[in-house]
Amino acid sequence: MIRIAIVEDDTGYRSQLGKYIDQYQSDFSETVSVSEFSDGLEIVEKYKSEYDIILMDIQMKHMDGMQAAMRIRDMDKNVIIIFITNSAQFAVQGYKVEALDYVLKPIQYFAFSQVLHNAVKKYMENPSSIYI
Repeated sequence: MIRIAIVEDDTGYRSQLGKYIDQYQSDFSETVSVSEFSDGLEIVEKYKSEYDIILMDIQMKHMDGMQAAMRIRDMDKNVIIIFITNSAQFAVQGYKVEALDYVLKPIQYFAFSQVLHNAVKKYMENPSSIYI
């Protein structure tokens, strides 16, 4: 089972990502568990190294996704981080937290599924990130 955290302050995008993950499960025969957070601060305060992939919005009210990713990276070197954003201007900063990829809003299923599939393959190749 792949454990995914969605960190997105916009309920519409959070819902869309959930639907895309459901579709991905069906298309690729993967089992996925999803946890949702409405802000970077929310996931950081409750963070445990229990996620395989984090889908992280960058622009959020209390703690932006880049700050949250930096704090998470201090706690968890293995989690795969994918940024979901309106702007590619943050791409360079993503190298600091070793983000795997970016998905630009508005989100299209095909592009999202390809990025998620690459993340799942990377997760499967790295046994140190598999929790028992």
